[in-house]
Amino acid sequence: MGMLGRHKIIKVFYLLLGLLFVSLAQAEVYRCKDGNGATRFQDQPCEGLAPVAIRSSSVAKQSLESDSPGSHFFWQASSGKGTLYLLGSIHFGTAEMYPLPMVMTSMFNKSDALVVEADILSVDPVQMAQLVASKAMYLDGSNLQQHLSEKTWIRLRDVSVELGMPVELLSMQKPWFVSMTLTALALNKMGFSEEKGIDAHFLSLAKDKKKIVELEGLAWQLALFDQLSTEEQVLMLEETLREIANGKAFFDKMLGYWRTGDKQGIQDLFKEGMLESPGSERLNKLIMTDRNKSMTDKLHAMADRGGSYFVVIGAGHLPGEEGILALLQQRGYQVDQF
Repeated sequence: MGMLGRHKIIKVFYLLLGLLFVSLAQAEVYRCKDGNGATRFQDQPCEGLAPVAIRSSSVAKQSLESDSPGSHFFWQASSGKGTLYLLGSIHFGTAEMYPLPMVMTSMFNKSDALVVEADILSVDPVQMAQLVASKAMYLDGSNLQQHLSEKTWIRLRDVSVELGMPVELLSMQKPWFVSMTLTALALNKMGFSEEKGIDAHFLSLAKDKKKIVELEGLAWQLALFDQLSTEEQVLMLEETLREIANGKAFFDKMLGYWRTGDKQGIQDLFKEGMLESPGSERLNKLIMTDRNKSMTDKLHAMADRGGSYFVVIGAGHLPGEEGILALLQQRGYQVDQF
């Protein structure tokens, strides 16, 4: 199957690079009419017409969560100088997740700053479009179909139609970007909304009221994919196409682990996606262990200056022997679960 062939790769990327999914999901696709009155799909607003966004988000009833200690995917790490409140994020959420447990809101309110992987609400749309074009689009005259087998192209065409995304709009995108686009659309169709994600929720609360600190930024996350070969990207897309119809059970399970503070459950989901092979070892280093070390260094530097920081990071980064919680403990932090 090749280096990444048997991996649950799209699930791993959701756990660890979910903010990039959120950013991509915010891009609209517009249904327009051409001069002859025929329907035309495009990624730019229709000239002189009110565009109609294809996607829609589900609305569900709210339900309260318990505030019993040790039952949240939420930790306090104290160094003696500063305090980190570490909340594992679900980047695409549902209305049932809200209102959040009181302990989360309380610690957010008392913190000096909000720390996130990337500030998805302050991204300039024009700059983001330019960055995506430079990193995620074919600029060499080729197109996606030329890089895929006929079987994969046909499957892509069928799946994209099912999700309301004409395959023509994907033809200039690189395979990794198509994987993320389709996954974001599928999550919306399953009832998961980027607007209900934990990151978006706290960023909205902090906007113009609390200092916001980025650990990485979307440009940095996009640059990660420059390190994936064409073969790896194609295998990633093929895995996405195989699994996209069966993703709801996985995401429901992940949400269940998150709501009960089950870090072992989240860790097991990560292991499910990263099977043992040379390819998974390289990918694990690229998107997991190297990033965990880098983010831990930055968090330690903040705490070492004193103060309190409310940190929202993808849930997959916190648990495990090489996760941020363990790395902070190795530095002498007292880590306690709320």
